[in-house]
Amino acid sequence: MEFDNLEIEGDRADGAVIVRVCREHARNALDRATMEELDLALQQIAIEGNAECLILTAAGNQAFIAGGDLKDFVALESPEEGAAMARRMGEVLQRLEDLAIPSIAAIGANAYGGGCEVALACDLRVMAEGAHLVFSQARMGLITGWGGTARLVRTVGAGHATRILMTGQYVGAEEAVAIGLAAASAPEGHALSHALDLARQITRHPTGSIQAFKALIRAAAEGPVAEAMALENRLFASRWGSPEHQSAVAAFLARRPPAFSKDSPED
Repeated sequence: MEFDNLEIEGDRADGAVIVRVCREHARNALDRATMEELDLALQQIAIEGNAECLILTAAGNQAFIAGGDLKDFVALESPEEGAAMARRMGEVLQRLEDLAIPSIAAIGANAYGGGCEVALACDLRVMAEGAHLVFSQARMGLITGWGGTARLVRTVGAGHATRILMTGQYVGAEEAVAIGLAAASAPEGHALSHALDLARQITRHPTGSIQAFKALIRAAAEGPVAEAMALENRLFASRWGSPEHQSAVAAFLARRPPAFSKDSPED
């Protein structure tokens, strides 16, 4: 599938697929056409089922994603039109979050407004040392509209989220790592390579275990503890009987490294 505003790099030996927003002329801000392309790309990745990890990044060094493209959004004059746009992008980011495979945002430059919300829909974030997350919605007379507040609170807690959202303070890579908003920082120009290294550390393990962990982590973060524990027991049972577990046990007893084949999690 060809895209005007995205580049997709798949079929990599490490199992990762790279989705790159390519709108440097607009600091990679998302217009409505790009939103639809991102949704189609995510559907394609889910249907094909070949990727083991998704990395979302952006072209150039001016910005990761500078929120929504105001030159496009200026045509949305009524509250109803604004709400419809926000609802649509919320659906796209929910699709990103719902991917069975883990996702990593490689943030090589500042993310602004909605760009921070896009990054939050990924499971992990890697930030270049000079990059910042700038929740600029309040200074535009707005609030988050793409699910950003709920995801930020879930990620860093209400206290940090209140300060970040209400002050609009720039959150640098060091602080982001310290409060759990980013998984790691990387030297300037190396956010993508660091994200790929993180992806390789993930994809070297059985696909079924990684996808089961993603499902379990989300259940633990969003639902009652008892439900998460019940899911953990069910997923544990499916992995206990898997060829990968049996292979790992045999390798341990033989004092040799395990050799995993890729698989899918059992329901």
